[in-house]
Amino acid sequence: MRDFLVGTAGHIDHGKTTLLKALTGIDADRLEEEKRRGITIDIGFAHMSLGHVRIGFVDVPGHERLVKNMLAGIGGIDLALLIVAADESIMPQTLEHFHICRLLDIPAGIVVLTKCDSVEPELLNLVREEIRAMTRGSLLENSPVIAVDSISGSGLERLKQALLDQARGSGRNRGFRRERLIRLPVDRVFIKRGFGTVVTGTLTSGIIEQGDAVAVYPSGKRGKIRRVEIFNCEAAKAVAGQRTALNLSGLAKDDLSRGMVLSRPGGLRPTRSLDASISVLTDAPRPLKRRTPVRFHHGSGQWHGHVYPLEGKVVAPGQRAMVQLRLDQPAMCWIGDRFILRMDSPPVTVGGGVVLDDHPPRHRARNLSGALSALKALHSGLEAVNRGTDQIRLEFLVRSKGEPGIDIGELAARTGSPRRRLLEHLREHPDIELVPQEPSLAVTRAALRNLQESMLSYLNDFHSRNPLAAGVSREELRNRFLRSSSIDYFQFLLQRLEQRELIRIDRSIVMRRGWAPRLNPAQEGVRRSILDALRRSFPRPPNLTELKQRLHHPPSRTEEVCFFLIQQGDLVRVGGEFVLTPFQIDRLKNELKIKFSPGQSFSVPEFKDSLGISRKYAIPFLEYLDREGVTRRQGDGRIVL
Repeated sequence: MRDFLVGTAGHIDHGKTTLLKALTGIDADRLEEEKRRGITIDIGFAHMSLGHVRIGFVDVPGHERLVKNMLAGIGGIDLALLIVAADESIMPQTLEHFHICRLLDIPAGIVVLTKCDSVEPELLNLVREEIRAMTRGSLLENSPVIAVDSISGSGLERLKQALLDQARGSGRNRGFRRERLIRLPVDRVFIKRGFGTVVTGTLTSGIIEQGDAVAVYPSGKRGKIRRVEIFNCEAAKAVAGQRTALNLSGLAKDDLSRGMVLSRPGGLRPTRSLDASISVLTDAPRPLKRRTPVRFHHGSGQWHGHVYPLEGKVVAPGQRAMVQLRLDQPAMCWIGDRFILRMDSPPVTVGGGVVLDDHPPRHRARNLSGALSALKALHSGLEAVNRGTDQIRLEFLVRSKGEPGIDIGELAARTGSPRRRLLEHLREHPDIELVPQEPSLAVTRAALRNLQESMLSYLNDFHSRNPLAAGVSREELRNRFLRSSSIDYFQFLLQRLEQRELIRIDRSIVMRRGWAPRLNPAQEGVRRSILDALRRSFPRPPNLTELKQRLHHPPSRTEEVCFFLIQQGDLVRVGGEFVLTPFQIDRLKNELKIKFSPGQSFSVPEFKDSLGISRKYAIPFLEYLDREGVTRRQGDGRIVL
């Protein structure tokens, strides 16, 4: 059985609900107030089977004050049934609903003229001409216009055949939508006696089965699917494109409301900021300026937000432009999602658009040109290719992240695509490289080259400024270039540079290949002075402070050369500020062996007397010998090992 979802649209009292009842035998008005007043207040549902096609209908209210309810049900449909009463022709809500269908890019439509038995043929023809004029240049331009009368039943068979023809020819990327992450915008929540919490909605993507774990967004609260129903019948699973009712365990009625979205735990990333391309209707009451308040309608929900034009200061009626939308509460969007913008005063639809970046930065003037170029390229790609493709979305997201890259988990959450498919696309892409970590990181080859060149440039600059330093510590290099990235990514970059023989790594120090610290003539003179002063003073060497005072060189130069000699192994730090040459260290060990035999214990005073030194020297020397395993402290004395 193939499923096909149809949404009604049209002015109040033009016969939408009556038509659905005539087609299906189901009264889509479920509320007592709707039956009492004779108008549709909230979305309703009906269905019928035509051969091997099951057609679900979403009936929407036509009153201007209830457009928000209409928008909660119109998303995710395969075809719009635009209903116009022959005795009234096009009315304000006919136009608004038509604009909404067009802005949401609903792929197909049928225009139905109702109440046809009550008008003369001349008037019916006039209404047809008015409809053709309204739909010119839209997806409905070549759609069938079918005259019916819901009371007498005339024209209903022709309408059924038209619906069946559209269903058979409909593709709308069904296979692609089913492979994606489940996403069910909630349009109703209620308690059913004996079952508990029940939600309904149109499953816009994925496949959901009994027993599946789910989470409700934006809160992230988790539950489980106890029962699945499709068209009031229990089913093993629901697939993308079906009207679905889910009985939930672990989630109370108060945990859910219209506009929330059910998905896998950890699957979605709510956002309060969006970059988008919008089209403002030609009859919009005023242009959209910076911080213009709007209502953002997406899925089954609505959010208050503000518009921030990215191209110029305003978006005038009839214009298309890039904007950033900032919402008061988090929404759940993917790149390529359609939305509607409405105003509170007057309460009218002003435009709509497509989401291009679901987690954009705040754009600064210096970066705006590049951001706009990327957004326009993405928008052109989405319009030019099949909307089911991942390729254009992946390229944009990976490029927008630049040098830090983007991991597969974030890509999956922001596209809804399974990781397996994402990895296939990324491995085949000539301009993207996968960094081996968990989860894998995607980064453009151009960003990798820039990052490596920046690191090499920094090393060159460091060596020129610090000619006596061996190189830069790994930690300093990582903090400068990849502070917030994983250690695996940083290690990957170092290995790549090392394989290209551009750097050398010595334990924790990174340096350019071929680099070696060198002393200039002035520093060479300081080196000789330091070694000569130490050679003449053993076993009572001056410490670093005393060296800087005794030698006739600038103190800072004496200090830097001394540290250089330690780094090169020409001096050994003994303790505190004391340093000795390796030859003097050997003399110290030999003196100890001469004075004391292995296993013999001795006191600090005995050690002092044996070398003729004071406690100032004896304690640092002994602590060094302890660290080297030559002696071991035992009480107040030492034992020779």
